Amino acid sequence: MKCLRIILLSWLVALSASAQPEVSLLPQHHYPKTIPAGDYSGIAWLGGDHYAVVSDKPDSDGFFLFEIKVDRETGEITGARNEGFRSSDQPARDEEGIAYDSLRQRIWISGEGDNQIREYTTDGRLTGRVVPQPSVYAHMPGNEGLEALSFDAVSRTLWTCNETMPVTITAFDDSLHAVHQYPYTLDEAEGDVSKARNYAHGIGTLTALPDGTLLILEREFFVPASKLGAWVSCKLYHYTPPAAGAEPSGRKTQLTSWRTTLSLFGRSLANYEGMCLGPQLNDGSRVLLLVADSQHRYGGVLRDWIRSIKINLNR
Repeated sequence: MKCLRIILLSWLVALSASAQPEVSLLPQHHYPKTIPAGDYSGIAWLGGDHYAVVSDKPDSDGFFLFEIKVDRETGEITGARNEGFRSSDQPARDEEGIAYDSLRQRIWISGEGDNQIREYTTDGRLTGRVVPQPSVYAHMPGNEGLEALSFDAVSRTLWTCNETMPVTITAFDDSLHAVHQYPYTLDEAEGDVSKARNYAHGIGTLTALPDGTLLILEREFFVPASKLGAWVSCKLYHYTPPAAGAEPSGRKTQLTSWRTTLSLFGRSLANYEGMCLGPQLNDGSRVLLLVADSQHRYGGVLRDWIRSIKINLNR
């Protein structure tokens, strides 16, 4: 069965090698009355209008439940609200990524604090299952560890990666064995780090697609000394893992990009760290949902933005 799933994943990747998703970037929204100030870093679709969301600074280990409504014609977000927190009653561990296995009704969460991926029930309890940690992630600093997590229900593959260079993308099979590892190269940085008050450059999140490929969000966050003029540059890539015998790094193609800023006249600044596929729209396309980390609405200025992207996977 393990070999069959590996063959299936390789076949899906080969089949999709020349096909690229089509995307339409939609407006970002915030809901301060129904979504509490947070540090939202990951999101997973549970079905319908329901999502599991993690924060990298929660009071305890666990996840939030959000209801996010989208227009099934356009894919634009029409409303969102918090439905509560599901705690494991364990200390927080800088939760960054979250993924949902609908077949087993289990949730996986990656934490930068311990660089571990742990399994939970849908009511927040730890099951005791932990993904064995590959040696490539064993000695990474806590703030540069496992950043992203996504589950492909077709091949039953769990994907993760670390945040900054050198980036390694890892795929785990249904038995939690690491079956693939790929090096990934980030784009060159735009900002001058020497002039930054705060700076981050790396992978914000990733999402597994049904054909065995990935969506990868590269983001660069630059804050100058004055704070005004801060910006976040986001680039969404379609990543195709390499075929057997090919170059080890795979191929990435940019699908879209956007830039948000903080100025005297606007507060669109959004550091997107979580992303997942959501429901199917009326025309057969899907909606991609993203959540931003506002640093708990830092200074009363930043906002808990949520963005949607319409994506056509049936090219």
